[in-house]
Amino acid sequence: MEILNWIDNKISEIQSTVLFGRYFDTTTMEEGIGDYDFFNKQLGIDITIREDRTVRAIHFYSGLQQGVNQFVDELPFRLKFSLSRKETRLLLGMPSKTGGGDHNILYGTTPPWDKYSYENYYLHLQFLPDTQGMDLITVFSLKG
Repeated sequence: MEILNWIDNKISEIQSTVLFGRYFDTTTMEEGIGDYDFFNKQLGIDITIREDRTVRAIHFYSGLQQGVNQFVDELPFRLKFSLSRKETRLLLGMPSKTGGGDHNILYGTTPPWDKYSYENYYLHLQFLPDTQGMDLITVFSLKG
């Protein structure tokens, strides 16, 4: 999947691609705390850019977040937001790490999640509280 090749590449190298244009031509880069973002709420996708202008992460949204639509194009690894935790594990195998359900004073109960390690990136799946679907899919750099 072409978009996974964006991880750790300079934004200047991917901005001219058709796929970048499809997702982000109508957006501008916004400055965050220590990084930058291109966020297309209409298409349910964003990318996080480090200060050195390399791609740190790509987020695919389920549409359950307020004001953000569901990403409807092809997801990595043939995933679908409707897949349960059990189904994703049948598809991808057992995750390298798993968590969630902890209570955080700022955020309340953290959602259940699974993390898969690959050669060039991590795949992080955030599930709904009942684990019968996914809320957010993130691909992020091994470099953090």
